[in-house]
Amino acid sequence: MPANTRKKTPAPAPVQAHLELREALGGTLAERSQGLQADPLWGNSDVLIGQWRTQFARDEVDPLTFGIRIRRIAMLLDEASALECDKAGLTLNEMLLLMALRRVGPPYALRPTDILKMHSVTSGTATYRIDQLTKQDLAERIPDPSDRRGYLIRLTPRGLEIIDGILQRLMVEHRRLLAPMSDIPGAFEVFEESLRLYERCIGPRE
Repeated sequence: MPANTRKKTPAPAPVQAHLELREALGGTLAERSQGLQADPLWGNSDVLIGQWRTQFARDEVDPLTFGIRIRRIAMLLDEASALECDKAGLTLNEMLLLMALRRVGPPYALRPTDILKMHSVTSGTATYRIDQLTKQDLAERIPDPSDRRGYLIRLTPRGLEIIDGILQRLMVEHRRLLAPMSDIPGAFEVFEESLRLYERCIGPRE
């Protein structure tokens, strides 16, 4: 059989599925960044990574650029959260502490030492943030039933109402923003597993 008429060997199913997903994701993106997104100093991750690829070989610098993209995404997420904080009269750090109390579930309480570890701050900084929440009736200090000398930080009903309102608005906004991604079957699952693998690779070894 002539070489130019030879049939192509179909890709294995997992590889084919990956290629189809990648093509679908790529179809949702503009070919080039425009406007502010293309600014050489303030542009999006594509611009920044493109600059690095002119300075180093792609296969050398690409593992580092994953972190650049994730860091920029984190900055965008913080900006969106900060807008909700402003509406609620909170700082971003205060909101993060309320979120930490909310996600542990009823009775929505943590020890101060837990807060120190979770937020990687000094005891003085943690105490200050806790004080700011208690002054606004968003959290309260209660006795720690397992330590007579200690206390817990617990969400107040007002604090629970405030943080749930913020979370609901953020969830609605993120569903809207991520609609192009959620419309592609399997995109969320692949993205989550990729992030889990990345975090495991760069995280501390057990």
